Formats: sequence, C-alpha cells, structure tokens
Amino acid sequence: MRDYYKVLGVEQDAAAEEIKRVYRKLAKENHPDLHPGDKKAEARFKEVSEAYGVLGDPQAKEEYDRLRFGGHPTYGVREKPINVEIFVSQAMEKLYEGGHEEIQGYLLRNIPKLREEVEIIRTITKSKIGYDAFKPKIVEEHARKAFAGWIDEDMIVRRSKIIHVALFNLLNQGAADRKREQEVDKLKKRLENAWEDGQVAGYRDALEMFYQRNK
Repeated sequence: MRDYYKVLGVEQDAAAEEIKRVYRKLAKENHPDLHPGDKKAEARFKEVSEAYGVLGDPQAKEEYDRLRFGGHPTYGVREKPINVEIFVSQAMEKLYEGGHEEIQGYLLRNIPKLREEVEIIRTITKSKIGYDAFKPKIVEEHARKAFAGWIDEDMIVRRSKIIHVALFNLLNQGAADRKREQEVDKLKKRLENAWEDGQVAGYRDALEMFYQRNK
C-alpha cells in the first residue's frame, strides 16, 4: 500500500494541523486549474488528495497506522469466515452505490452541466452510428473521460476516506492478509473499481433520465 506520509512529506507523528497545512499547500500547487493539460500535476493532485482522505481523518489514520506499522486492528482479529467474499461483495455493492449517487447527484443538481454532457454524447453518437439515439454503451465508454475533469478536491478526499474505511473493515473481517501488501493492494483495487463502476453508471443514468425527458 502507498505510504501516505511520504506522499505528503510529513512524519508519522505529525499533528493534524500540520498534515492539513501541508496537504492544502500541495493541493494548491498541483491544482488542475493552475496546470491545464498537465497530467503529472493532475496525478499529483489526486495522489495528495487521496493521502489526505486517510491521514486527515482520525479513525482512518489510526487504522492505516496499524496496517502500515503493526499492531492489532481496532476490533481485534476475527476468525476468517467460511466465505469472506460475502463481506467483500457487500462492501463493493455499497461503494458502487456511493459512486453512483455521487456522479448522478452532481449532474442532477447541475442541469447546465448535464445538458452540456448530453449534447456531447449526442455528437459522439451521431458520429458513430449516424443518428441521434441514447446508446448506454457509448455513454459508458465516454464517462470516465467526461467526469475526470470536474471531479473536485472534496470528491477525491471523500472517495479516499470511504474506500479506506471499507478496506480496513474488510481486513478486520479477514478478507486479506494485512501482512501481505500485494493482497491488501489487490483488495483495495477491487473496492476502487466498484466505486468507479458506480460513477460510470451514475453518469449514464443521469444522462438517460435527461435525454428521455427532452427528446
């Protein structure tokens, strides 16, 4: 798992105020609005926001420290259940719903942006099939590119916190061996994918709802 202390350039015993101050400084320096088209700055901005999503939250930071530096999990080590995938599937379903709600809610609260996205999709669809129609596959293929530019700092921090809380809970359930970094990273990736799949679905559903009402 990524060392979030190194990402922010702070010590493990850094106070909450220092962590926040360093994060704000790095986020401001690498904000996409100040570096349009700079993929490295964008990646760095997302990286420091993800780190702050964990280190900036006392509970998530405590669990992260236990995972990285040893010690027992908050609720003690539980016996591995017969089918640990039940817990993983439940967590992934909740993350999918969270990602879906985030993007769909954002667009439904921002009708001008929603209208703009619908017109972009209509243009893409016409160029591909020759006529105006709502094709979910085309919308989904464009989704990540579409919302990558307007997922803001708060969204990234919130996503990081939610995913890591889910990860730590699953580790406490025995979903992966916390001593095997590769297993932990693989589990984290599955949770991230569930959130991102939900975002894509939220984008698709918001556009379809608007499209059907405004044919």
